[in-house]
Amino acid sequence: MHPNPATAKPAPLDLSHHYSHVTKNRGSSAVKDFYKYFRIPNIGNLAGGLPNHNNFPFDTLEGAAALPNRFKPTPNKPVDPPPEGSSHSGVNSGPATSRVVVPKTSDNADVLRKVDLKSALQYGTAQGYPPLYSFLRQFARENMHPNIPYAGGPEIILTCGSTDGFSKTVELLSNVWVEGKDPVEDQPGLLVEEFCYMNAVQTARPRGSSMVPVKVDDEGMKASGKGGLQDVLETWDDSKGKRPHLMYTVTIGQNPTSGTLSVERRKEIYALCSKFDIVIVEDDPYWYLQYPSANEAAIAAPSQLASERIPPGSRNFNTPKSSGYAFLDSLIPSYLSVDTDGRVVRLDTFSKTVAPGCRLGWITTQPALCERLLRITECSTQQPSGFVQSMIAEMIMGPHSGNGRGGGKDDLGWKTDGWVRWLEGLRGNYERRMQIMCKIFEEGKQLVKTGRRQSMSQEWSVVDTVPMFDFVWPLGGMFVWVKVNFETHPLWKKTSPEKLSRRLWIHLTTPEHLILVAPGSLFAPTEEIRQENLSIMCTTITIPTLTDGVLPRLFHDSQPPPLLRTENVRSQGDSSANQNDNAMSEDLDNEIGAINSIYGEHTVEKAFGKTTPNQYLLTIPQVAVTLRLLIPDQYPETCFEVTAVEGVGSRGQKGFGNHVLITAREVVQRVFIPGQVCLFDLLQELEQTLDHEPSTIQEEHAEDFGQSDNAPETKIPRDVYATDDDLVGPLWTLSSTITEKKSVFLARACPVKSTTEAQSAITHLLAIDKRASKATHNISAYRICILVDAKEMVYQDCDDDGEDAAGGRLLKLLQMMGVWNVLVVVSRWYGGVKLGPARFGIINAVAREAVVAGGFTKD
Repeated sequence: MHPNPATAKPAPLDLSHHYSHVTKNRGSSAVKDFYKYFRIPNIGNLAGGLPNHNNFPFDTLEGAAALPNRFKPTPNKPVDPPPEGSSHSGVNSGPATSRVVVPKTSDNADVLRKVDLKSALQYGTAQGYPPLYSFLRQFARENMHPNIPYAGGPEIILTCGSTDGFSKTVELLSNVWVEGKDPVEDQPGLLVEEFCYMNAVQTARPRGSSMVPVKVDDEGMKASGKGGLQDVLETWDDSKGKRPHLMYTVTIGQNPTSGTLSVERRKEIYALCSKFDIVIVEDDPYWYLQYPSANEAAIAAPSQLASERIPPGSRNFNTPKSSGYAFLDSLIPSYLSVDTDGRVVRLDTFSKTVAPGCRLGWITTQPALCERLLRITECSTQQPSGFVQSMIAEMIMGPHSGNGRGGGKDDLGWKTDGWVRWLEGLRGNYERRMQIMCKIFEEGKQLVKTGRRQSMSQEWSVVDTVPMFDFVWPLGGMFVWVKVNFETHPLWKKTSPEKLSRRLWIHLTTPEHLILVAPGSLFAPTEEIRQENLSIMCTTITIPTLTDGVLPRLFHDSQPPPLLRTENVRSQGDSSANQNDNAMSEDLDNEIGAINSIYGEHTVEKAFGKTTPNQYLLTIPQVAVTLRLLIPDQYPETCFEVTAVEGVGSRGQKGFGNHVLITAREVVQRVFIPGQVCLFDLLQELEQTLDHEPSTIQEEHAEDFGQSDNAPETKIPRDVYATDDDLVGPLWTLSSTITEKKSVFLARACPVKSTTEAQSAITHLLAIDKRASKATHNISAYRICILVDAKEMVYQDCDDDGEDAAGGRLLKLLQMMGVWNVLVVVSRWYGGVKLGPARFGIINAVAREAVVAGGFTKD
């Protein structure tokens, strides 16, 4: 009987014009071709160099496996959201596990049913372990994708996971391009979502492929509109390289935005790919994790729908042919269901359905592409692990001989029914987690303002709320895409969105929360997209990790997390400072907390000591400059004063400290407005100004530095800072720290021109630097050479500070280096373990580094 021409399916297109040069030149493996003869029953094999299976050290491979009905499913057509229960609530009435045993040998002669270690651990075909390959091929063609529209249907090949599958697909369909060597017009491109799974980007980019982002919405990749696929392709600029012919996309529970493409959107995108001759690589690890309750729950919240084109209620996507399972029929189908041209390469994996460590998956695509992938595999990975393949084959398919044991109550394997039931239970497990998490997000996304407007009768009040973040209930996958509304933060107009988002990320990792989230910028395929989206902190929250112990830490028992309130993002250091100064105004308290939450906990801190009321140290992190401020109790009604420069890091040029002081005072005069805080403005302007200035200051400012041979000695008590008359402290150059057996060493070097100046520098250091003052030893040495009445006068001295003989060795180092007019102080914090003579080598090493970095050597 001949097929009806009217209903006959078309053959898949020949896509060989997209093959890479290497792919076109690949032939079949002569060795692998020879393996087909090994399948002849009772063949006496004297060829191939196969190890004798009797020498394998494993006699069996055994494990306790779950029953396929371990987890409770959720409805395919929910009327109400699934009940909130334990994510591990099961419905099985028998034993919780079954014993899976892969025997050493099987007496089954059918290679498609024979599961044993003799065959699984031997060299095999690159297509995959025959029993597992045959099961997955049938499952893909008859149950997952029963309505593929091209003649003959697809073929499959096993992979070492989706990343391996994508890597081979990129090798199949794109050439390596080298910048500066190959013509720009030959550079390949890869179409990706605006935010995408970065392993794909990092696979293609080293081969020279450019990333071509396509805009996304809550559903996923956009087909039309500005930045959509049609816009990108129709307005392609050839100066950027070849118009892309390869697309990478995650369509269910998109990683990271959680979008799920409707069938209508798939058809729109596929039509464009057909028009512009694009191969679609569909990475679909979350296909089974589709949550039909999400839209109903969003309506009830009420909240934003993930997609209005995926209606709630009953649905059956597999027509005209059913998969045979209501659960699979209810899932939005793959691009393969509309693949009339045979231009879809689908990646599947066991990472989310069994375990990531399996490193096992498969590719489904048209036979011609699959044959080329087979040739690539023959000369690379060959096939996935025989241990993993045989264990999964035995668990699902069951034994076909008396020696093995499969999964399930009767030890005969899960079979297709059991595998689908397992997938259905997994979906239920993750859907319940999603429901619990998103409900807490709904309750916590509004921040209630402290002020309330009440009526004159006091019988009612109006409560103001601020939306801290937004999110969409995911229709699938493992992620919730959270968009933080930083524009409601008090410092929104005073700092960059990047700093706010980074500080939020850091704040969540502090002991109060101990939560790790993935910043949205991590998933930007290009630097342009990262920069364009700094105003929105898009964070992925992974559903599997939000256990009962984690959620309270994130939301403080379902209350709004205080992430956007400056009074609650202060560091522990700030809290202790506030306890020492009860007079600190709330405005100042909040401003210090906000600044420290962005730049680091010691950016603004109280000057220690009871004799320093209202004095603070402000550090400009980018340029390592520290200012001393006198902030009155009446601030911000009354302006603060910049009284001194306490340190300028490694920028030790003469006059630089005075330049910083003058600049800071000018900035304060410019930005201060009575009643408005301005510490942040001072910090930001100085950071930008000083970071872009040359590293040297004109010599005419040198005399302002106030250092001379006859400078009066300044003695500063340890609990008092230098007065404003001192202007600035010494210009220290710091070495890197060295830690040895818990002892920490750090050296500082500064210029000095008199013994009085050297002593003042040490006193000043111990007065303003808490860590230096708490060091176990501060070993010092200096060498000074000056002209007095046309005669050279030399002064040199050292101090062990309790570290026997260390000072003399440090002075000897300065002598050997031939340096003059320099003071070196090496601080050691003793860690409790004696170092012996090795400590002198470390002391001299950090000292040498500081002297060289400070420019005191001749070379």
